[in-house]
Amino acid sequence: MTVDGQAGAIPFRVVIVGAGIGGLSAAISLANRGHKVLVLEACPQLLHVGAGVALPPTTRAWYEAEGVFQAGKNTSCVVLEGIELAKWDTGELVTRTAPNPTGKQNAIHHGDLQLALLSRARELANIEIRFGAPVADIDIESNTVILSSSERLSGFDLVIAADGVKSKLKAKICPSEASRAIPTGEAAYRFTLDASTLASDAGLTELVQRSWAKRWDGPDRHVVAYPVRDHQRLNVVLIHPDADQTSSSGGAESWTTVAEKKDVLADFEGWDPALLKLIGLAESEVPNFRMFVHPPSPSWFRGSTVLLGDACHAMLPYLGQGVAQAVDDAAAIAAVLSAVRIRKHLPLALQAYETSRKTRVEQIQAATLEARKHLHMKDRATQAERDAQRREAADANENSDVVKMQHS
Repeated sequence: MTVDGQAGAIPFRVVIVGAGIGGLSAAISLANRGHKVLVLEACPQLLHVGAGVALPPTTRAWYEAEGVFQAGKNTSCVVLEGIELAKWDTGELVTRTAPNPTGKQNAIHHGDLQLALLSRARELANIEIRFGAPVADIDIESNTVILSSSERLSGFDLVIAADGVKSKLKAKICPSEASRAIPTGEAAYRFTLDASTLASDAGLTELVQRSWAKRWDGPDRHVVAYPVRDHQRLNVVLIHPDADQTSSSGGAESWTTVAEKKDVLADFEGWDPALLKLIGLAESEVPNFRMFVHPPSPSWFRGSTVLLGDACHAMLPYLGQGVAQAVDDAAAIAAVLSAVRIRKHLPLALQAYETSRKTRVEQIQAATLEARKHLHMKDRATQAERDAQRREAADANENSDVVKMQHS
């Protein structure tokens, strides 16, 4: 199958390492343009895990064009009217964000998106997916992939390393310092609640029933909650300081821990009582994801091996750009590969892929760090000034600070 007549002039054979959102998105886009794709995934099967993720309007439109979603029919993807910004300590409404001129933001559970991608990939005859196939190494010179079982796979025109934020293959393309994760000193508690759990409280029920996200921005912390899965679950993310990252154990790149609910409540002591009530409904143990930042990748490809998604440019969550940027990578690599008319021009296509994406991604990574400053202001006078600017912008049907960054 091809999309909108965009069949590649040369049907390349591509191997993708990683069946995450970036890897499957790339596989589908390449297959839709006539390329033959093998996806290698270390896990024996894809499980419905994770929490909510954001899809900008352009990302959802791309998924519809690629056959992952059907226009207007994907109920697992909640279309959001915008964000309600609340005072961190009282819950008082500061303002509602103005509409995005390019369309509405969408929210979907990570597991729902990944399974939708898997379903679409399985519809395409030119995609093969091998689960339980961890990759140990690649030979850049021969485009050979070596599995942990010592099996060697060769004959590929292109290798795409989409093996995530802990990529083993990035070191084949970039110097070691580009793969070093630097602690941000922050972490994210994440959990979802079933709508039935909220039913006894009208105020909390509104959070899952209405098509609005709600965000509390406070000193050194912020919280966002929004509905997913056709308003059947509420996704809650609480960004907070992570003292463990500065302890003796914090030097290790330990990404995921579990916190006791009482510690989460203590972390947000003095915040909006409604938010504390929401935290009180969580399970007794709450997943806690430590956040690290990576230096920009100096190179995106070497030979015929390219980086894609988190393996190349892991995104902090402050602007909700992780999925969007992985999808833009997928669209870009499919476009440049399909434009090749002579095989020996493949290196030029890979250079075009890097050139078209690298500057944009680095701008977003920088904006993400800037967004944290606006979200986590400590001083009440500074918070009041920021909130006044937000109200003034909303009255003019515009947005300021973080939301403006998201829409740019």
